Amino acid sequence: MSRTAIRRAILTAALVVPSVAVAQKPSVVVAQKPTAQSLFDKHAAAVGGIAAHKAAPARTESGTAEITFAGISAGYERKTIPGRMLMVFDVANYGQVMQGFDGTVAWGVDPQQGPRKEPAATSADAAASLTPTASLWEPGTYSAAEVLDSTQFANRKAWPVKIVGKTGRVRTVYYDDATGLKLGEVIKQEGGDQKILYDEYKPFGALKLPTKVTQGTPDGDIILHISAVKFDPIEASVFALPDVVKALP
Repeated sequence: MSRTAIRRAILTAALVVPSVAVAQKPSVVVAQKPTAQSLFDKHAAAVGGIAAHKAAPARTESGTAEITFAGISAGYERKTIPGRMLMVFDVANYGQVMQGFDGTVAWGVDPQQGPRKEPAATSADAAASLTPTASLWEPGTYSAAEVLDSTQFANRKAWPVKIVGKTGRVRTVYYDDATGLKLGEVIKQEGGDQKILYDEYKPFGALKLPTKVTQGTPDGDIILHISAVKFDPIEASVFALPDVVKALP
């Protein structure tokens, strides 16, 4: 695999139970659509609750990134606090790849193309997503949400919700009808839709988090296997722009 393909793959890796109505003739049970917020609330409860997520604002996640189509496994670590992120991959025979957001600028550094600043839209998306409860969709955190017809997703009955975020980003999130857990999502991207699967939820402290995250790319799947999550405080200086990024215009 070319260095360009490896770089593209690594960069991609870095980001109420419904009631029933019974018809009289014939006797058929039909699932009624829940509201979007009821699905958001059920998911939040299933993963520990909004209060527990807000009580753990700092997070250090570590594990391995499996690039299935290249036969590469890279160790990684991702640190976040509200409005800040740093993710570092160590790729054998390639080097260290870094991605980050310092609260204003989204950036990256890799051995092949060096440092870069990401487009303003990427920074806006990062700012919106880097809160402890961003994925729980509290009231007021999205512009619109529409529940679509129930469907099968990852071999489970699911309720899809089409969500328009505050930045205008559109995604369809699939919630397990039985458990309320998020099974996956399809995010509208300029270069094509991105599909992400969430699986193997496990408890970490008061939270329940997916430990297997599969991200689709044009080349194939990248699978993040999360082995450890810590909630210790992280100094804000960890997220400062590297000097090589600061030097860019």
